[in-house]
Amino acid sequence: MTGKKTNRGQTVDMAGLVLQNETAVALGNMKVNARGDQVNEKGQVVKTKTEQAQAYYQSNPKAAVKTVSIKDAVDVSASKTMEQPVAEKPKAQKASKPKAKQPKMKEVELPNGDIELVEDKEE
Repeated sequence: MTGKKTNRGQTVDMAGLVLQNETAVALGNMKVNARGDQVNEKGQVVKTKTEQAQAYYQSNPKAAVKTVSIKDAVDVSASKTMEQPVAEKPKAQKASKPKAKQPKMKEVELPNGDIELVEDKEE
């Protein structure tokens, strides 16, 4: 259990404090304890946090998280026979566009210190 040091040098075990007070009613008007369970006026648990989450996901099926693989689909029949060479994907040829000829530019420093780009006529 790791503790945090206070300004005065005392060690406080924050995880231990949380575990000690998880059933205590939290401050505010939400009527929950430190774990997030719904409690009544006497501090008794009415509905736990997991029950609340399950009820939400049952009433809102579109809110459920779906686990999806980002890997390509694996062909089971191909993975069993390793004798067949793997076919390489054909490389797409790049469409070559004729590039417009850009004039060569050079930087010229003006007397006031500014720099201006001027077309280079020395070709």
